[in-house]
Amino acid sequence: MTALEMAAPSAAYPRNNLGVWSLVLGIASIVLFLGVLTGIPAIIVGNQGRRAVRAGEADNEGTALAGVVLGWLSLAVLVFVIGLVIVRFLAGGPHS
Repeated sequence: MTALEMAAPSAAYPRNNLGVWSLVLGIASIVLFLGVLTGIPAIIVGNQGRRAVRAGEADNEGTALAGVVLGWLSLAVLVFVIGLVIVRFLAGGPHS
């Protein structure tokens, strides 16, 4: 073993920022009720982060997955609220 081989640190997985951004966007979509504005980007960026994990370029799949789940959850809440508003108007208008 040469001195160069001993000095070289073991290669660690690089930390991928896509997972972190996905989580931040997912949290913003839930907490700030931004649904489509940050929910869809959270899903897209999170799936890119998960692809990077499968390619061996990152090690934060849990973070990316959490962002994807929060993005989908925010969209589900948005659809539910829109459905409630539609049902409310169909059932007798806003003043009934």
